[in-house]
Amino acid sequence: MKSYLSLVSEYAKVHKKKGRLTIICIAISVMLIVAVFGMAEMSVTAQIDDYIRKSGNWHAIVTDLSDDVAADIGGHSSVRVSGWIGVAEDTEYAGSPLLVQGGEQAIAEEMNLVLSEGKYPVSAQEALLDEGALTQLDISIGDTIEIPLSGGQTRPYTITGSYKDFSSLKGGGAHGLYLSVAGVRALPPESWMEYYYIQFAHGSNINRAASEIIAEYGLSEEQVSINKMLLGLMGQSDDSSMVYLYITAIILALLIMAAGTFMIASSFNMSMLERTQFFGLLRCMGATKRQVKRYVRAEGLRYSLIGIPIGLLAGCGIVCLAVIFLNTLNSQYLPEMPLRISWIGVLSGAATGFVTVMLASRSPAKKAAAVSPQAAVTGNIDYKNNLKIQKASSTRLFHVDTAMGLKHAFSNKKSMVFITGSFAISIVLFLCFSVLITFMNHALKPLQPYAADISITGADNSVRLGRSLMEELKALSGASKVYGRMFLYDVPATTGQRGGAVILVSYDDPQFEWAEGMLTAGNANSVRDGNGVFVCFSDDSAWNVGDRIALDISGEITEVEIAGVLSDSPFQGANNEWVVICSEDTFTSLTGITDYTIIDMQVESDISGQVRSLLTSDLHMRDKIQSNAEIKSTFDAMAVFVYGFLIVIALIALINILNTVRASVSSRMNHYGVMRAVGMSGRQLKKTIIAETAAYAITGCIVGSVLGLLPHRLFYGLLITSNWGGVWQPPIAVLAVTVLAAFLTTFVSVHSVAGKIKEMSIVNVVNAG
Repeated sequence: MKSYLSLVSEYAKVHKKKGRLTIICIAISVMLIVAVFGMAEMSVTAQIDDYIRKSGNWHAIVTDLSDDVAADIGGHSSVRVSGWIGVAEDTEYAGSPLLVQGGEQAIAEEMNLVLSEGKYPVSAQEALLDEGALTQLDISIGDTIEIPLSGGQTRPYTITGSYKDFSSLKGGGAHGLYLSVAGVRALPPESWMEYYYIQFAHGSNINRAASEIIAEYGLSEEQVSINKMLLGLMGQSDDSSMVYLYITAIILALLIMAAGTFMIASSFNMSMLERTQFFGLLRCMGATKRQVKRYVRAEGLRYSLIGIPIGLLAGCGIVCLAVIFLNTLNSQYLPEMPLRISWIGVLSGAATGFVTVMLASRSPAKKAAAVSPQAAVTGNIDYKNNLKIQKASSTRLFHVDTAMGLKHAFSNKKSMVFITGSFAISIVLFLCFSVLITFMNHALKPLQPYAADISITGADNSVRLGRSLMEELKALSGASKVYGRMFLYDVPATTGQRGGAVILVSYDDPQFEWAEGMLTAGNANSVRDGNGVFVCFSDDSAWNVGDRIALDISGEITEVEIAGVLSDSPFQGANNEWVVICSEDTFTSLTGITDYTIIDMQVESDISGQVRSLLTSDLHMRDKIQSNAEIKSTFDAMAVFVYGFLIVIALIALINILNTVRASVSSRMNHYGVMRAVGMSGRQLKKTIIAETAAYAITGCIVGSVLGLLPHRLFYGLLITSNWGGVWQPPIAVLAVTVLAAFLTTFVSVHSVAGKIKEMSIVNVVNAG
């Protein structure tokens, strides 16, 4: 042995279990930080990719530019890609809406226009069509079509190629004609507008680059529009809502680091406390206070060198699993997430772990250095303080075993702070991250259960859909649900002293099933059986079950009774119209109408071609299959990360509590041995341990609940209220689940440790320190 510091490795070889809890805590803390920071980075990457896929990869739009100035801007050192995009008046072709746009190829590709066949248009008489138009309208590349324009004009265009379908076009039952810049400019001047799109170079400070271009070319602020959403996701926005999001992210990051710090510091402190006798023996052998301090710090460094790499590997593994799952889930509609190491997470985890251990070792090092030779015999680092204790544990309220446990818990203030802090920070973390679920549900609307993949309507409101069509659609092999509604608009109505207008809507069986989940009052079966109607909740109308509404249908007054109030519906009335929903039989008896206004379908596969073949020229189809799949994929992608955060936080919180309790009990092992030696039974010993840990758990849960509600309300205000106006409510359910989980984890850890102590011999327990 070359140096007394070699004792660190020698001690670890002989006492392999002594530092295991500390190493585990370091590894878990580092894993937490790596996983959360890494998943946050991947989440932002996924959202940026999704936004670019939907809205294009552009950073700024400039209007009212000459071609010369535009060319100069395009050659600016900070600009990567730029070009003109023109938007013309919409028109119709072959009975379908036709969106007319055009632009330069380079910027069009950045706006997600992907050429699937043929070539890009160059001359004013050439154009692209979407793939759906070629198929549905029986058009081939090379064909010339006549497009009607405003003022009764028509222009011929030769189709040079096709591009992949956009969900926005399919969802609206429309097609898209894409022209060259020359084609747009050849249109009547009053029928089109032109915009210069700019994408800045990767790594640029976009706001500063835009300001430089504005100043250099004498542009006004009104001429330049910045893509605030994309810049916000990139961390470059000065928009207030984005600033609030950044503030929230910073505070959450600090809370995560605080959780790791508490976990490591508590475990390290306990590890030092339970080896008081060892440090006293070092003093007996001639070690100076400085040498004992260096020994403790060297031991902390050794723990770091073992625990940090384990935590880094585990954290990277969690991030990789999330990315793999995400790629499997969304391979068709979202760009594939890169399977790579998050260096932000790795560096944050390593730095936090190392700095925390070094800081956490300072206080135990001082205490260990202060141990006297006398403490080597007693094994009690608080020997001097304990000499001042003149009162035994109070047994007025509790039995002696419970009273002793409570006394142990509150006798060491520093341990109480560390352990209570570990409980509290776990609860605070979970409460704060739970706000992200509410934020996700507001920012990304998930598909409602009644969302249709295909909708069929008449070309105008006078065209109705027969029930024979409904039966044909139900017979299609890929149809999951087929449901129709009949509408009657602008029905005069009165209720009590109030008058208004009603939209009368019919529901069939599938829709009644969904309505039951939105029912806030009343009975769905009554409406289904024709004994009443639904109304939709409104701030303007205080509806109650039993209220009656008088409907004036074709001059005949009929009263209907409200049998249920819904919190939501797939449609809303314009101009404060009341939405009244009834069964099909009730609708027909009131109006005499038997055919549908709209038929919706939910499908298991893309059967839009089969559906279209069943339709006549006076019917219109909206294909939302791709759009719905994209919405679901986007929501699922965000959910993977948000719920991933919560799962990681929950697991780490539970493991933190488990390790904290075990470390606390282990640090008092010789005390428990002495109690058993003087006659305490195993049952009494277990009660003492339960009382001690219950004191930690109750105190930690109270502190965590109080402190957790404050940032929860702050984050709710920053993320939800500022954007959508939601009013904060205490998260009672989340808090109750969190506290219950903390107590269950405490009970499990106490039961496990107490069982091991009971199985050990009294001599071994006394000498455990």
